[in-house]
Amino acid sequence: MLNMLQLETFAAVVEHRHFTRAAAALNISRGAASRRIKVLEESLGALLLSREPPLTPTKAGEDVLRYFMSVRLLQDALLRRVMPGSAPTTALALAVNADSLATWFGPVARELAHRHVALEVVVDDQDHTLDALARGDVKGCLSTHRKSVDGFLAEPVGQMRYQCVATPKFASEHFANGMTLADALKTTAVLFNRKDALHDAFMESRFGVSVGKYLKHYFPSPTALLDAILDDLGYGLVPAMQAEPLIHSGRLVALAPGHDVLIDLYWHHWESEPEPLAKISVLVMDAARRSLDQTEIV
Repeated sequence: MLNMLQLETFAAVVEHRHFTRAAAALNISRGAASRRIKVLEESLGALLLSREPPLTPTKAGEDVLRYFMSVRLLQDALLRRVMPGSAPTTALALAVNADSLATWFGPVARELAHRHVALEVVVDDQDHTLDALARGDVKGCLSTHRKSVDGFLAEPVGQMRYQCVATPKFASEHFANGMTLADALKTTAVLFNRKDALHDAFMESRFGVSVGKYLKHYFPSPTALLDAILDDLGYGLVPAMQAEPLIHSGRLVALAPGHDVLIDLYWHHWESEPEPLAKISVLVMDAARRSLDQTEIV
């Protein structure tokens, strides 16, 4: 039978990517942490960690990590049944894009917290969340990638719809004759951050050419980005869930009707999930499919 202390130490090393930091988190010495991992590897007859910095799990290590997480989640579920009100012992990290968190995923996160899951939401661009899953930093993620990493499945959950918007004042000053390429190139756009490729995709879709050089502001928060547009600092792409009420109220106008950007999203989760984690995946996917556009994606 596998030793839970050794498994816990292995999981901590993977989480912190460092023996010393993992040992500090567990209140043990670095030598003790190293010995536990060595004994665990010897008992399994397999190398679990690639020692090249930063420390990452091997394929065997990924399997062991999933096993340990399964055991901890099942333990939490058991304790909640026999000891109602008991605190969770397992932290669960999920990676989502910021726009999802600001719109439909927020209520899902609160529901998970109410279910006594010690939740960590890792926010990154939807094109990059899969990297966190591949590193083992998170146990599930929303991503634009339709193919997952080994041991995981990618299930389509819908499309985030984005509209290009500005205030009526900004639109009349900068796009008086409609949205032309010439005007777009000399008008400041508001983007999320340097990873954000959404505006480039919009420009190519709208004008039929690849455009990378144009004036930009960066506001790395959906709320801050929207506020910047409402404050006439520029124009930009906003999730339709946020934009449409403001368009209906007259605070924003759509600059390119018929040129909305649709981003396919997939929920990536373990192929073989323990029951508690499977329930979380069902909750996430059901919420996504209720909230997102359901034009067929592949």
